[in-house]
Amino acid sequence: MSRNVKIALGQEPNGWPKNATPEEIRQHHHAQMAPLVAQAAEEKADIICFSEGAPGHGIDVRPKDQEGAFEDVLDGPDFQWGSSQAAKHHINLILPTVGFHHGKFQNVAIVFDRKGAVVGVYEKVHLTKAERDSGKINGATWPVFGLDFGRIGVFICHDMHFPESARCLALNGAEILFWPTHYAGLWGDDYVISLMRATAIHNGVYLATASLGPEPGTPWVSNGALARSGVIGPRGEWRFSAGFQPGLAIGTIDLDERLDRPHFGENEQDEYREMFTADRRPETYGRLSKR
Repeated sequence: MSRNVKIALGQEPNGWPKNATPEEIRQHHHAQMAPLVAQAAEEKADIICFSEGAPGHGIDVRPKDQEGAFEDVLDGPDFQWGSSQAAKHHINLILPTVGFHHGKFQNVAIVFDRKGAVVGVYEKVHLTKAERDSGKINGATWPVFGLDFGRIGVFICHDMHFPESARCLALNGAEILFWPTHYAGLWGDDYVISLMRATAIHNGVYLATASLGPEPGTPWVSNGALARSGVIGPRGEWRFSAGFQPGLAIGTIDLDERLDRPHFGENEQDEYREMFTADRRPETYGRLSKR
């Protein structure tokens, strides 16, 4: 038996119109993202995800001006765009965005099903100092969303620095972890790639990352946007990637693929995910819940 899932990751250029209004910036991103959704649907993708805060990337306002620049994430132009794109192309869609959710200014990811209905919203848990200073409020839960092909979790950018993020999602049943990010390689390219691979390996999951590419006509540089939107398998190996330029990463994984780790068990057919769950000692982890 196989449970094949075709995943698409939209890699937008890292840029926006200068001196533009928030509405103009959103329209710019919608126009760049729409062809990627159409391409993903044409290639029969089951789901597409974009980078952190994708439709509002470049909107920079002071906290007192937030209400004029940012919408209710479940009732506004970005929401309507995401819902209509998912329904039009009959594709599950993850739209990371920034706005107001239940009255709180937050960095979130909205998960739409193939009919454009909201499956759920993830609220970013680990905010950077800059985000906190801007007035954003962190989330406090690690939801897993059931789609027509399997169970997914979402965590956003800075969440990656905390191994508990992915572990909570995996323990809650996620089979694929989506990581939308604006990550730049200021700490070194090897650093973030190592984090990504370790996250997939430690949790026996597929890690799907959606980032940004350079602006058209400019080269990729290691201290710029991460690029390489794509999927890392549960053994830490790249399955596919968009590379270093804007475009679409797309490929198929099998959620029923066995993950054998013979050196960790008495039986060569031991399944790693089952073994790692059985061998955990949560009664010894109390220190993790303290500062």
